[in-house]
Amino acid sequence: MSGAAEKRILAVDFGERRTGLAATDWTGSLCLPLPRIDEGDATKLCAAIAALVRERDTQRVVLGMPLLHDGVAGQRAQRTQQFQSMLEVAVAPVPVSTVDESHSTDEAHERMKDLGMKASRRKAFADSIAALVILERWRALCR
Repeated sequence: MSGAAEKRILAVDFGERRTGLAATDWTGSLCLPLPRIDEGDATKLCAAIAALVRERDTQRVVLGMPLLHDGVAGQRAQRTQQFQSMLEVAVAPVPVSTVDESHSTDEAHERMKDLGMKASRRKAFADSIAALVILERWRALCR
């Protein structure tokens, strides 16, 4: 696993309709949620992410992989792996890595609840906060 020296990382919480994003700041010291992308077409989604990768001078993309509780890739993970293949082409030469995203959305909702955010508002931010959780997990693995 590489990535310890990389400062500019973009995390992606891939969804069929909504995709959450989070990134490090240019120094690599802060992790920030970014606006989600509401796009169901994988080709258009890859293009939008690739544009963001170029705009932010990203050094690595980290994609959340929805593994089952036993670590096995189920149907959602297989769709995410197909998306990963498309994304790798779109963002090349920037590497795309994966990290287990298990319960990241639950953790996102819990964090927002702890901050006092009402349930009606949490849905709008959940995907990008889940991407933030994915980014934090990646960074913890690289330490």
